[in-house]
Amino acid sequence: MKVDYLSHRATLEGHADIAPGAAVIGRLRAGHGLVLRPFATLRADGETITVGPRGYFGERASVHIVDGILSTTIGSDVTVGRFGLVHACVVGDGCVVGEGAAVLDGASVGAHAVIAADAIVTPRKSLPGGWLYAGSPAKPVREVTRDEVARLAQGIRRGRPDALLTASSLPPLDMTTFLPSQAAPGPFHPWEGRAPRRARAYVAPTSVLVGDVSLADDAGVYFGCALVARGARIAIGARTNIQDNSVLEASATGGDLLIGEGVTVGHNVRLGAAHIDDDALIGMASRVGDGVVVERGGCVAAGAWVDAGARVQAGWIYAGRPARAFRAVTPAERAQFDRGRDVYVGYGVAYLAGAPA
Repeated sequence: MKVDYLSHRATLEGHADIAPGAAVIGRLRAGHGLVLRPFATLRADGETITVGPRGYFGERASVHIVDGILSTTIGSDVTVGRFGLVHACVVGDGCVVGEGAAVLDGASVGAHAVIAADAIVTPRKSLPGGWLYAGSPAKPVREVTRDEVARLAQGIRRGRPDALLTASSLPPLDMTTFLPSQAAPGPFHPWEGRAPRRARAYVAPTSVLVGDVSLADDAGVYFGCALVARGARIAIGARTNIQDNSVLEASATGGDLLIGEGVTVGHNVRLGAAHIDDDALIGMASRVGDGVVVERGGCVAAGAWVDAGARVQAGWIYAGRPARAFRAVTPAERAQFDRGRDVYVGYGVAYLAGAPA
């Protein structure tokens, strides 16, 4: 799917292989030979994304920017595994990003580097090329040869990733697991007599909402997301955004998922039946288990894993695997979170204005 944003339309050179559910959006420029597997999303609305020739993005991989501040530049022959995330950074030629890994804002990864599965390249980190990096935060493990990097890339592209690049756990990579049998096309799907409903909210065409899901005014659900309420409910408050390829599930066994107002749920998040209070932030590539409570203004750091039943204190950042109290949110960070929320409200208005009648 090719989606315009305002006056911006993606430019793809030569042949591109874009699978069903995948999306290219806005001011993207991609070289020839681009491959996007199902629900891979390259979203260049508020800044540019440039991808060199022969880029490969596995199922539910996400590429994004920071609106008006940071673009993303991806070199030639880059391979990103399933559920990988590249966000507002620079990734050099020939790099391999493993399943569930993330390269975050302002980071730079040199040519022919390998980022292991589930690794997190932290913001503004500069990693020299020709090395294997692993862990959260990602640290150098050993040098890698060009032949090894090429072999690892081919494993991902052929659907047989090496153990180094295989995530410990992945969400469902298509939507069939979530949908009722004989589901109609489109994002909205009833489940056992309960149907999704929304006020003045944006829902991307490649997302799915199943069952008792409600969206308040100025909320947004972005590309490739799955919000699935089977035997429970999901409630999304006003001005809350759920970013690309995040998977939110509520069930009769886990309970409801209740998200307050002004909350940001980052890209590639996995969120269970939790209670997320107003103005909280759930960082990119994080995992939040059932029964978690995030108090007002609390923050789950990018890449953190929050154990079931844990509580994130109001106004604090929780980081790590498992997540623990790290430090208080600073005033500058709070202003940044507020800006991101407002940017997403603006995105929703713009996408709604451009949607087909």
